[in-house]
Amino acid sequence: MFEVIVWGASGMAGGELLRILSGHDGMTVVAAVSRRSPGKTVWHDHPHLRGCYPDVVYSSPEEALKLKSDLVFLALPHGGAWRIAVDYRERGIPVVDLSGDFRLKDPADYSRWYGLEHGAPEYLQEAVYGLPELHREDLVGASLTSGVGCNASCAILGLAPLASTGLVESVRMEMRVGSSEAGASPSKGSHHPYRTRTMRVFEPFRHRHLAEVIQEIGLPEEKLSMTMTAVEMVRGVQMLAQVFLTEPIKEAVLWKAYRKAIEGHPFWSLCPARPSHLRLPDPRFVLGSNSASVGFVLHEDGKRLLIVSALDNLMKGASGTAVQAANLMLGLDETTGLLTSPLYPA
Repeated sequence: MFEVIVWGASGMAGGELLRILSGHDGMTVVAAVSRRSPGKTVWHDHPHLRGCYPDVVYSSPEEALKLKSDLVFLALPHGGAWRIAVDYRERGIPVVDLSGDFRLKDPADYSRWYGLEHGAPEYLQEAVYGLPELHREDLVGASLTSGVGCNASCAILGLAPLASTGLVESVRMEMRVGSSEAGASPSKGSHHPYRTRTMRVFEPFRHRHLAEVIQEIGLPEEKLSMTMTAVEMVRGVQMLAQVFLTEPIKEAVLWKAYRKAIEGHPFWSLCPARPSHLRLPDPRFVLGSNSASVGFVLHEDGKRLLIVSALDNLMKGASGTAVQAANLMLGLDETTGLLTSPLYPA
């Protein structure tokens, strides 16, 4: 068993890591780290995990840094993870960082999209972007892996097969997102009394996760927009992408491109053509799982296309993909601990 440490364990992504790892056959948690709650039992923040961790208390950061481990997960806020990641890397301990600190390869891009100068730009090229569906081979034996943005993951898995065809003229994405995307600390926009029963557009064109989409699928920014809409869900992301193609194509071309891209990936699936109500994925069909589903409909003119993708933002959009990447880093089967079926109805 590989011994792992989870930083940021009191947050939503950290709690999801603990849930996954409680049933993992290859990793065991030796410390759950929380700066705000050292000494408190884990289940005070995650009551659903009381049976898994009845006596485990949070470690302080100072205590955690003294412990031996085989790999570390950092479920920390953006801008707050890189120092700890560098500390572990200098000691030869592999790191999976769920924050945005190592997702972008270019320090100038990081500064532009996150509004900060990166504190360790020399590590950006070393870090592997942690989406196994694009970087499986690079993740095997990697020492530093970035997390993935939940919206970026949904967009990339929906668009990457099409982007590779060279037929994309422009893409207008709308991301419909649940409240857990905002994290455990409420704000005026994410606090339940203000957010419930709403369909609020909180970003019209340029969410920072768009930077990952640009980097990973190779389409220029001028061809892409990303609108963010808060909807009545707790977990889940759904992308609706209105795509304009450079020339008319037949639907068979799309089926071939998507089937080829998805083949061999255990958590990436293509929706069936029929029945029609299952052709475009609903996030409810993947909640609680590490799965991402994609579907599409081509307009009769052959040049306009609707692509829809869906995933659970706390699983495939964060902690599930992080564990999948860690499995590959440690030489384990990438599906270990992640074969939980979706919850439905939810």
